[in-house]
Amino acid sequence: MSLDMGVVPSGAELSRAATVAVLGRLFGDDDEDLTEGVARGEFAELVWEGERASTQWSVSAGRDGVREIVVSVADAYPKRPPGVYRAELARVVDLLQELARRHGARFVVEERDLTGASLNAVLDLIAPGSRGPGQVPPAESDEDYLRRYLAAGDQRLARLAGAPVTRDFSRASLGPLWEWAVGFLQLRPDDAPKDRIVLENGSTLRRPRDADLPMWFGRTAMLAPHNWSDESLRMLDAVAWYLAETVRRAAPGVDWQVGHSRPRNENEGQPVLLGSTGRQYEPIGDVLSWLTGKVYYLRRPNPDRPSPPPSGTDLVERFDFAVLRTRG
Repeated sequence: MSLDMGVVPSGAELSRAATVAVLGRLFGDDDEDLTEGVARGEFAELVWEGERASTQWSVSAGRDGVREIVVSVADAYPKRPPGVYRAELARVVDLLQELARRHGARFVVEERDLTGASLNAVLDLIAPGSRGPGQVPPAESDEDYLRRYLAAGDQRLARLAGAPVTRDFSRASLGPLWEWAVGFLQLRPDDAPKDRIVLENGSTLRRPRDADLPMWFGRTAMLAPHNWSDESLRMLDAVAWYLAETVRRAAPGVDWQVGHSRPRNENEGQPVLLGSTGRQYEPIGDVLSWLTGKVYYLRRPNPDRPSPPPSGTDLVERFDFAVLRTRG
């Protein structure tokens, strides 16, 4: 059984160049079915297969641009973890929503207009078997969560596509990447509605209402930075993952693991990097703790406590710390 979703222009056609650029994040810039010209009235057929999701794309050509995009999605391997399916659907929906936003077009699921709906709301509709990012399904083990977190890596890398630096996972790329990312970090309005959540361990957090949050939001009280906007949290999520992958590739023997500690601490059950030193590095908490403070005071200066502005070296320093911690 499959469902259809897509993008329908409200006025002018979708730009061909923009469509190729956005869909290229999923299919690759060298996919001939995507990049070759399609005559007016014809359509390009594309197929993308994930670990669980199977998608068939129909991109219809108009007079000068793209007249319509329709994607048929099927759950090809339903016995695989639901988190993987959700992460793969998120990649597809995220691209379609971006095209709709860029062109003022409509985003439609099964003939239902969901233009402006949050990513989480759409995923809850089309993948009701799994709960939204930031909520851990009752049957999901820490190992399944780690797989779900890593499965969304390409989606995070795509969010960094506009950075004025080659995303080659090098130490040299970190400084320019962070300086660029800071421009996207904005505070959430103080009066934005929030719900008080009590975790199993008794700690509490505030969860923004009707927000589109990263999957890790609220797994612990520390991983609940409610004062940053949705876009900011998505950017911080992408930067933390990119930083961790840069560390992993630079430090032989370092790899992703489920965090464990005795006594239990904030790393318990979280995706961490572990190397020969036996010490864990948890990238999300590290970025939130060490990098966002300067940005906060950049957005809300305190004359009584002046703070140095954020700089690219801030992220480089976290890289050096992580490599030393995991490899020694």
